[in-house]
Amino acid sequence: MNWSTQSHIFTATVCQHTGAPCPALARLARAVARALEAAAPVTQADFEIEGSSELTHCADGCMAAFRATHQMIRIFCGTQAGANCAKMDRYADMMFSGHDAPLPSGTLAHPPCAMLQVQPLSTQRPVEIAAAPPP
Repeated sequence: MNWSTQSHIFTATVCQHTGAPCPALARLARAVARALEAAAPVTQADFEIEGSSELTHCADGCMAAFRATHQMIRIFCGTQAGANCAKMDRYADMMFSGHDAPLPSGTLAHPPCAMLQVQPLSTQRPVEIAAAPPP
């Protein structure tokens, strides 16, 4: 599932427990995106935060691990506290990239039940292409 705001594009998988997009995951993603926007003036481009949170609005009470930078936010639901985000990032690369990104079986003993990726929309101005001079 994809949606966007004026500042970000959100890409989410469906929850493997409910078979539908997770509203609690979307709420957390919006909150993390807003927090990073607020922190942008006082942080450097390589700022990164990683952690976990219980999704209190989730009927299953999932734990979610997240890694967030100014370039990308990824949230993984149904994880254990202290989950290895690097391994889950490789799994997310395979799911979200659209490129062949094979992942050996057994890399993740417990894959996340849902994932969400957030990327900022480009703030660059479009390149103007001058018309060719008349012959």
